[in-house]
Amino acid sequence: MANRKGVFIGAYVPNELKESLRRRAALEHRTLSQEITRILVEAVHGKGLPAGSVDRRNSPESIPRRRATDPPERRRAEDLPYIPPSGSKK
Repeated sequence: MANRKGVFIGAYVPNELKESLRRRAALEHRTLSQEITRILVEAVHGKGLPAGSVDRRNSPESIPRRRATDPPERRRAEDLPYIPPSGSKK
């Protein structure tokens, strides 16, 4: 018997849905159980960052920032304005 962590959740789903999930899991090199767990985690907790990414924000509610080199049309209304470093001439 496999040593599993977690609880079993049983559900009846149409065979087409199971096969679709199985194919998607295979494309991502996951087991069906891993794929279902991933979908449930995203549904409950929201979509996370891609693998290998680091969240550098102070908080999830932080305002997006842009570099000074970004053209104005790429800036969004809720972005903070660019403030040059102190001591630099403009």
